Amino acid sequence: MADDDDKPKKHTLQSLFHLYCNYIVITLDIDNEDHDAILLSQIDMWLEQAKLLRTVFTLTETGLAYMKFRKWRLDFKEFQEFLELIVIGKDLPVNDLKEMLIEAGIPGFAGEVVVVK
Repeated sequence: MADDDDKPKKHTLQSLFHLYCNYIVITLDIDNEDHDAILLSQIDMWLEQAKLLRTVFTLTETGLAYMKFRKWRLDFKEFQEFLELIVIGKDLPVNDLKEMLIEAGIPGFAGEVVVVK
């Protein structure tokens, strides 16, 4: 029986969330700051990479849903609530949306397989 530790691990929604939180961040004071919350621009980039922005969702829809939180950044739990908000009125179940985001891959490299250690 093969050892499961030798198999490449796929990203989860939460692991990708962390990557997108820290992708294209302009830091003002600390160069190595690690973010655990996501900006609207990073969500829009993720949706665009998943080929969902401007096809299924508009920038206006994502912006209005994001503004309901009245925060600069959303943590993972709020991000999941955000996903539930943007699928309201769409013919897209939230679990399918999450799968599409996972399939989009890491930021900037759609479709590339990455080994998570």
